Amino acid sequence: MEKKDQNKAWDWFQRYPTPDNMIAFNKARARARKIHWQRKRESWIKYVSNITCSTSSKEVWNKIRKLSRKYSASPVTMLVSNGVSVNTIPDIANTFAETFAKTSSCDNYTTAFQVLKRREERVKLNFSSSNEEGYNSLLTLLELHAALHCSGLIFDQSLRFHCHLKDLKIRSTKALNILKILANTRWGADQTSLLRLYRALIRSKLDFGSVVYSSACKSLLKILDLVHHQALRLCLGAFRTSPVESLYAEAYEPPLDLRRKYLCLNYFMKIQSMKTNTPYSYLFNFSLYDFNSYRSSLTYSQPFHFRIRDLINDLNLNIGRIALCKISEVPPWKVIYPKVDFTLLCYSKACTPESTYRTLYLEHRELFSDYEPIFTDGSKSESHVGSAVVSLSTVITDALPISASIYTSELHALRIALEHISLSCVKKFIIYTDSLSALQSIVSLHSSSHPILVDITYALANHLKKKDIRFCWIPGHAGITGNELVDTAAQSTTGSSERFPIPHSDLKACFRQKLQSVWQSNWDQQTENKLHSVMPVLAPTVPSSSNRHEQVIWTRLRLGHTCLTHRHLLFGEPPPYCEKLMSHYR
Repeated sequence: MEKKDQNKAWDWFQRYPTPDNMIAFNKARARARKIHWQRKRESWIKYVSNITCSTSSKEVWNKIRKLSRKYSASPVTMLVSNGVSVNTIPDIANTFAETFAKTSSCDNYTTAFQVLKRREERVKLNFSSSNEEGYNSLLTLLELHAALHCSGLIFDQSLRFHCHLKDLKIRSTKALNILKILANTRWGADQTSLLRLYRALIRSKLDFGSVVYSSACKSLLKILDLVHHQALRLCLGAFRTSPVESLYAEAYEPPLDLRRKYLCLNYFMKIQSMKTNTPYSYLFNFSLYDFNSYRSSLTYSQPFHFRIRDLINDLNLNIGRIALCKISEVPPWKVIYPKVDFTLLCYSKACTPESTYRTLYLEHRELFSDYEPIFTDGSKSESHVGSAVVSLSTVITDALPISASIYTSELHALRIALEHISLSCVKKFIIYTDSLSALQSIVSLHSSSHPILVDITYALANHLKKKDIRFCWIPGHAGITGNELVDTAAQSTTGSSERFPIPHSDLKACFRQKLQSVWQSNWDQQTENKLHSVMPVLAPTVPSSSNRHEQVIWTRLRLGHTCLTHRHLLFGEPPPYCEKLMSHYR
């Protein structure tokens, strides 16, 4: 409408070029320009404000790529091969593969070249050739520096990582631009989405290589704290005057120092589970290091192993035995994927009564009445971790270390059940369990990620391949007799088997808990902090509103740093004075 009025005023001015018509045209053009920019701003605000905690990850990343002007190419929707149309993605991929294989085949070579190729392939390689060629010369510092730089880390001669930290700060600061355009204090993406973007775009850069550069001195590592603090202020909409401890607590984002310790502990335990890995021989060969000399040295940082050992002692961690990573001896084409029944998963537990589940279970038992049932379950509490197996004739329980996860206890129960089946003369079994994650891992193609999964895969492909074994998921605590019995048996398991090796991934929860207690103790010392009186215990906070402006207001009120109380610090003004209280605002 405004554009039409502008064109109308222009036509009228061309026909009657008077000063009044010129002024009218300029006003119409200015009005149209103003409306245009208002519409663009409203469209942009609507586009950004739609990024909320309920927005799917795919939609969020599509918007982020568009903001960065990184448009993905449209996939091929249809292909015509030899006059036949191909529509499905697998068929399109196979058509491309067949075409490329035919193009790169030796059949396309000339007959003379094929004869020459076969003759040259019969000539043996001469491994006693001279080393005077250029590609056999020794590497110089130039090639070494290029190789190390391409790995994502910059190593200097003194291993102080000064250049790497400066480069990392520059790259992370550039990534902050995405948050800046999304984190307006009056409109924009909500707090939860901004924190997720920070962890994905910026914190991931800070995490990469932190195991290596964590040996740098504290003064250099503080360079990265500036990026961390700025990102949290953008996500929360907080003032620059807000204390960093309050930012950590409100965003539930630990300091980078604790984050690096957590990553170092995870890496150390991962290497401890991989004896064939090259770093293992360096980290656990104590004869290579003189601990006392590193203790007394003030110019060099301690080796990684000693720093981790001090950290384990400071946190009072009880590691126990770490299970070694196993490589499945069964090739992929010989893996026997079990038959798993997820029929009962179609019924929502929130909407399905227990009587319906019991009826469905009895119907399933009647359908597989010739299969002997076995029930498995795992249990975890603050005092114990246990696994249990209940069959028609026996009850088997086993205790695990307290640091083992519920997922490991469920898998261990399945392994015990398979061991029981291998000793039985019965040929048909059906295993009922309420662990959905364990069954999904068994039927997935990535079963080598957990040592117990490797054992289960090996057992099914070897000494149990002559038996008919089925798995079935049943809901827990639904009144099914066998499931209730095995659940009681798992909970009654006493003691803790520290000899049982657990995967290194199970210790992550223990590390988080210990470092959380360190963070909490530091937070307890902030007695003068305004947020501490509101939130004495560190915990994730749920925004009270989905509106960005309201979230910023509530956050600033909780932090105690608002425009009314701290604006004078930003603009160099005198502090505000309350005539009723006869004092300055704090």
